[in-house]
Amino acid sequence: MKRFMIFAATMLLAFSTSAQDLLVKRNGEKMNVKVLKITKKNVEFVRHGTELPVYKLPISDIEYIEYPMGDRDTFGRNVATEQPATKEPEKWHGSVPTPDGKKFVEYVPESNAEQTPKRWHGAVQHKPIQSVEVIPAENETIYGIGDIYDKNGIKGVVVMLSDGGRHGLIMSLDEACLPWCNLHRKKQKKAMGASDRYDGMMNMLAIEKYIAENNLSWSNFPAFEWCRAKGEGWYLPSINEIWSAGTMFLGGSRVASNRKARKSFNNNIIVAGGTPLSGIMIYHSSTEDKDARYALYSHMNSEPPYINSGYKADDIFVRAFHKF
Repeated sequence: MKRFMIFAATMLLAFSTSAQDLLVKRNGEKMNVKVLKITKKNVEFVRHGTELPVYKLPISDIEYIEYPMGDRDTFGRNVATEQPATKEPEKWHGSVPTPDGKKFVEYVPESNAEQTPKRWHGAVQHKPIQSVEVIPAENETIYGIGDIYDKNGIKGVVVMLSDGGRHGLIMSLDEACLPWCNLHRKKQKKAMGASDRYDGMMNMLAIEKYIAENNLSWSNFPAFEWCRAKGEGWYLPSINEIWSAGTMFLGGSRVASNRKARKSFNNNIIVAGGTPLSGIMIYHSSTEDKDARYALYSHMNSEPPYINSGYKADDIFVRAFHKF
């Protein structure tokens, strides 16, 4: 644990380094920047690699901001003049409870939308003027971010959604502090094939193959072994998956952390008998860095850099993921 605390301190110092965000203006101009603040009217930033001067640009001049992992804050256009009068409903992740307890997905025809930019990763979230009720099939559950999934012996907190909340990813309620692998450092210099940034299960399969080809065992890969021991389907998440989970924990944005969302998320975990997430902790991903000596990790707070790398032998926190 002492070793981890030293490593964590090093990581926190690294947060002071600048992160490269891509700001794309309406006129097509692209700028590499470090975003400092987003308000309802302006975006404040410095150019990448600098601390001064601080620039301020109206949101009306910005098409979108893309962050290091490819997620975006999109501010949208004046759709009343640029889009057709009718359009298919734009769905967004999650569901919202109505006063009668039902859940529905909100949308608005873009020709009538009141554009109010919200700081979250994805399309602009419009003021709803219409709703479509999602009617679950018999015995079917529609999930939202932060809900507890508990079926067929598989239990965790929902961190990603698809298919209108019917499917997605859950994260384990507990955690451990373990190394990615404990092989001799010379052997760690060799890439092991765990290069997938989007699907941790693919990295689990790559490690399984590496173990078989090199006469090793899962005990040589403690973080993977801990996840695998939870049962079939559990795996060490990819860097994009653990990054996305952290973003959902913060309320859907890394630039505007939502304290209420964090509290609700953790309360659900505690009620379910789990260990709450901490914004200061860093979590292993299953994704190797380009330099094979290192593996990528992410954290659960709003301070950049959101993704970094450390030696595979370092003790870092681990959460297992499972698809549903």
